[in-house]
Amino acid sequence: MAHLIVGLDIGTSAVRAAELDVGPSRPVLVTYGQVGLAPGSIVDGEVADAASVADAITRLWKFGQFSSTSVVVGVAGLRAIIRELDLPYVPDNEVDSAVRFQSEEVIPFPPDQTILSSRILADYTSADGDKMRRVLVAAAHRDLVDGIIAAVERAGLTVEGVDLVSSALVRAISDRTAAEQSEAIVSVGAGLTVVVVHQQGRPQFVRTIGSGGNAATAAISGSLDIPISDAEGLKRRIGEQTPQIVVAERAARESIVELVGEIRNSIQYFTSLPGRPPLTRVLITGGGSALYGLTQALAEQIRLPVIPASPLDRLDLSKARLTDEDIAKVSTVLATPIGLALPEPDPAMKKFNLLPPEVAKRFKIKALQQRVLVGAVAVLVLLAGFGAWRYLKVRDAQNTVTTLQSTITSLNAEIPRYDLVVAAQSAVASGEQQRAGVTTAAVDWPNVIGSLIAITPPNLGVTSFVGTTGAPTATSGAPATSTHTAGSVLGTISTSLSGPGPEYTLTSAWINAITSSTDFADPVVTAITTAPKTNVVTFPSTISVTPAASLAKNGSVQ
Repeated sequence: MAHLIVGLDIGTSAVRAAELDVGPSRPVLVTYGQVGLAPGSIVDGEVADAASVADAITRLWKFGQFSSTSVVVGVAGLRAIIRELDLPYVPDNEVDSAVRFQSEEVIPFPPDQTILSSRILADYTSADGDKMRRVLVAAAHRDLVDGIIAAVERAGLTVEGVDLVSSALVRAISDRTAAEQSEAIVSVGAGLTVVVVHQQGRPQFVRTIGSGGNAATAAISGSLDIPISDAEGLKRRIGEQTPQIVVAERAARESIVELVGEIRNSIQYFTSLPGRPPLTRVLITGGGSALYGLTQALAEQIRLPVIPASPLDRLDLSKARLTDEDIAKVSTVLATPIGLALPEPDPAMKKFNLLPPEVAKRFKIKALQQRVLVGAVAVLVLLAGFGAWRYLKVRDAQNTVTTLQSTITSLNAEIPRYDLVVAAQSAVASGEQQRAGVTTAAVDWPNVIGSLIAITPPNLGVTSFVGTTGAPTATSGAPATSTHTAGSVLGTISTSLSGPGPEYTLTSAWINAITSSTDFADPVVTAITTAPKTNVVTFPSTISVTPAASLAKNGSVQ
């Protein structure tokens, strides 16, 4: 039986989600997706523009084909931390209270503004003979958690769990085979870099660095006096031997060196702690890990193997149908959402859940309502079965009625031909009405394709085309901001286009071409990518087909 879980990662530059079936022994990646965020929507891991974040999540769910609206979200930043506590032994049901009482000594947030989640690591006896419990505690400031939950719920989703991004990274890509050694994971995002050291899947040290790939982009933008979007494109091309790229590389180098220094200092601090096992290697992931020279510079600084890690290696990808090119594109950015969806490998070890009590209560009530609804449906099925049984009981009584109906049929066969002619005329009139309705609501696809070819800008090439007839639905792929009602849209077209950059010139030309035609409306452009070496811009687009392109309007069917 499928057990589907959706992990949602709200990062600095994008929202990403992955849906896993965690029922089989090897988790199955069912689907995934990502939608870019406007700059400034997320700052230091916290929601700064809830409307922008909610809109991005809504679009992600509209086009991502996720089967569930319940999600596990991750939190990261300076106000989300993890600590180890040693407590005098208390029963399991009293651990949370004991943690909250003692956490004031190690958690730097006001107690009434702190959300805690704990899990027991081990029981031991102290040197004084006291029975003790070692507990791992996750803590987050309520403002951080509330902001994330508010944006998710504003998008129409339900939050069933809140976990630390650091814990998700450990579940997604860690190596748990080395019993006595520690391993570091470094996730370089756009605005934050998370460093987590673990031993056999148990986090021992977590640090969040308030910098990432965006620092290099900003340095390039300032050095060359170009927009951030153009600087991002140049950053992805660093390594090419052109004058502009060489200047961009020099501008980005300082921010990369600074980031490497922060990562090195974090790892050196951990190794200096007493009683810690030595680090064996560093696994690196995240969209910012592709920064030119970052991996090599980090390996030289810490003198340990630095290995790019993919969360896809331990998943069954058969349902997702990923090509090698797809895997290369998404393997660095899906570690967090995949880790959020994965359960803990040890069934005895529970996941952190920083869900506020009032939100958890709402989730339980909703789950109860769903179970009640399922029960009501079951009752209706039983009633339907009883009705069928009653139907069989009275069927014998209908035999007499059947005999009378046969007699009526014989009499009807003798009705004068005039009545037959009248009935035939009525049928013809009804058929004409149906024909008119069909041609009005049907798309004249030959005319639509010709019109689309005519208005497509000459420097754009259409690499794929999928046309769908019918009014858009919540999962049909229709534009998210359609200005047409469902009855005034005949269908949708999904295309993939490519052409020489820059990307804003191409996308603007495409949108202007679509909006200038009466046959089309509501152009939506998402997931713009630029090939590093060729500067070829590729992007998918969804547009609506208006009634101006119907068969009746164009006179194609007479």
